[in-house]
Amino acid sequence: MLKLNITFIKSNHFALSMKSLQVCVIGPKESGKTTIVKMLQQKLEIETEDYTCHSFKIGDALVYLADAPYDSMKIKPTLALMAEADACLFCVPATIDLPKLGELILLINYMKLESGVIAITKTDSAPENVDRLKAVLPKILAETSLKNVEIIGTSSLTEEGFNELKTALTQLSPKLRDANGKFKMGIEAPVEAKSGFTSIVGVIDRGTVKKYDKTFMMPWTKEFIVQEIKVEGLVVEKAAAGQRVDILYKGLNKWDVQQGDVVAAEGSLEKGKTIIADFEVSKFFKDELRQDSEVLFNIGMQTLPVTVTKIVKDGAEVQSITTGQKAHVTVETKVAFAFEKGQHCIIYNPEAHWKSIKVVGAGKIHEGKA
Repeated sequence: MLKLNITFIKSNHFALSMKSLQVCVIGPKESGKTTIVKMLQQKLEIETEDYTCHSFKIGDALVYLADAPYDSMKIKPTLALMAEADACLFCVPATIDLPKLGELILLINYMKLESGVIAITKTDSAPENVDRLKAVLPKILAETSLKNVEIIGTSSLTEEGFNELKTALTQLSPKLRDANGKFKMGIEAPVEAKSGFTSIVGVIDRGTVKKYDKTFMMPWTKEFIVQEIKVEGLVVEKAAAGQRVDILYKGLNKWDVQQGDVVAAEGSLEKGKTIIADFEVSKFFKDELRQDSEVLFNIGMQTLPVTVTKIVKDGAEVQSITTGQKAHVTVETKVAFAFEKGQHCIIYNPEAHWKSIKVVGAGKIHEGKA
């Protein structure tokens, strides 16, 4: 069941003067990340079967905490929230077996999350491990996008570290987004506002959107006119890149869109069921990427099941590629992707060999075909 907080905020100063920061909360199973969110949050923004979004504010900073269960068999919500985030809150339990962090660290790196805070959770359960983790984690992360991030020990039992963690999160900066380009926003969730009207929730990735703008739901390329825009509960005439918004449409049905779909200006995106990518297999992937294999393919907030139909390495077609190898990889899907040439992509294989991580590798979109 999806719930939307529709509290209206009367202060114009509040909504339009605050720094807005989108933080995805990630961590292995039993990391205590949901407990951390509950300790930090002040308000529930949205709740679906796949994720929750809470918020808190300190001074002129408003922080959104988006949390999805981390599950290798249901990775789509995690990838979607990571794709739209400015930063991450990486929860590492004091009792962690460090090799179990490998896949998450690789995903953070591939999703280009360059800002964040690491919370060592459950410090009361293994206090002897905290100093060791604070010494080891910077070394593990030294060659990743999360190098030099702050590490804070926390305990929900003693409430250790939570004030420090709140302050650290509010001091992070939003990532740079193109406010002048053509409008583009990934969809977190559709919400039925009233009969005949549906609101879509998300963070504007590029450009601006105004009331009565023509926008297109992708990948199905149907035109809808913006009826209303809300930022922090206030109705506004326009919103820009980096802002979390609710955009209201007439004639859009809730079941016509799903998490990961994209709303964009006309002509700004292509769509295709066949995607060719310049791809490199991760050096940590211990299986093979094979022709005819069924995997998950991620572009931005979209993650769809695909079939690998062709692999071309050094100008010749091959049956498979493995650790560290580069190739042109062609995949086909039953549902089209909305994409831009050169856009980042990731392949994830939930069925990879049990000794391997599930993240196959990453690349860039070379071209797509209908």
